[in-house]
Amino acid sequence: MDPLYNQVPIHKEHKKIIDSKEFQRLRYIGQTSFSNKVYPSANHTRFEHSIGTYHLMNRLINNGLNKLSKEQSNSILTAALLHDIGHGPFSHVWEEVFPHFNHEEATIKILEQNGFKEVAKLISKKENMYSLLSSTIDVDKLDYMGRDSYFTGVSFGMLEVDFILRHTYLKDGKIIIKQSALASIEGLISQRVNLYKAVYLHKVSIEFGFVFKKIFQRVRDLIAKGIKIEMNPHIRNFFEEKNTLEDLFELTDSEILSQIKRWSNEPDAILKKLCEGFLYRKKMRVISLNNKSIDTKKILAEVKKQYDPRYFYAHIKIPLKIIESQLYVEEENKIRKIEEVSDLIRFYSREKRFVEFLIFPRNIEYKKLLK
Repeated sequence: MDPLYNQVPIHKEHKKIIDSKEFQRLRYIGQTSFSNKVYPSANHTRFEHSIGTYHLMNRLINNGLNKLSKEQSNSILTAALLHDIGHGPFSHVWEEVFPHFNHEEATIKILEQNGFKEVAKLISKKENMYSLLSSTIDVDKLDYMGRDSYFTGVSFGMLEVDFILRHTYLKDGKIIIKQSALASIEGLISQRVNLYKAVYLHKVSIEFGFVFKKIFQRVRDLIAKGIKIEMNPHIRNFFEEKNTLEDLFELTDSEILSQIKRWSNEPDAILKKLCEGFLYRKKMRVISLNNKSIDTKKILAEVKKQYDPRYFYAHIKIPLKIIESQLYVEEENKIRKIEEVSDLIRFYSREKRFVEFLIFPRNIEYKKLLK
């Protein structure tokens, strides 16, 4: 049972996958990393998202428009179910902490080791069907937008999923939308922009991602100085870049939180302050620079008087890419690029969007430095 789709039917062979140790681990990997610091009920996981993606893929490939063989259907369904199996703790932010790690590469290795070679090939983007799982409009996004909206309480991702699924198909590697669903697609694109602003790129989510990464940076710097730091051996293997899939399977969000809790008792003052700030929501100041001008050099100078800016200051600019791949519209038996049909999509295709933040300790006076 699922709060978005009610009953979700599972094929017998896929139930075995869900019951595996590797898949069950996804119960303990949060879907939205730090959004629960803003929206307390946003504690859903990669587990239910993966099942939801699987369910939407099942509906999409059986909408009467997509013509796939039995083998192709099984491969794309399995890919939908397992597309997030290689995620590290706290999902994407783990890859920012340890850049040598890539969850897609880990996913492919897991699939290959478990005999899913065709699925691994698909996720490696070597098959046209991959577009159904990763494009501007795909079942992954349809699920996480609706699911994240539901659990955060915002309304931006409440989409016309059924209608979109019934009017979307893949042909010659192209994602094609029936003209009758164009307004629904325009709504989806607009709501995705709003969802990013309200949830994924909320300043508090950005702040806690920043502090999380600085905790690991401080630990790395202390290790480089020869200072002994107590650490879970599986985490240590990531620091030493000799991590294996076995290390990955032993790490979840809760394991990392426990480690940060132990690090909060370390004698190093910087590490202690960062860990306590993360664990107990001792917030820093986050200023959005999208709508105001501030003298960042003067802010940095003020920070340096009291703090090490390597850990307590950041000027962050994040691009927001809305149109990730080309979409097409079936219009009177003709296939046209969607921006030729939609003024809204044409606008988003051309516009470069980004969010920009300044992060620093709350006791730093900044209002007098506004330009």
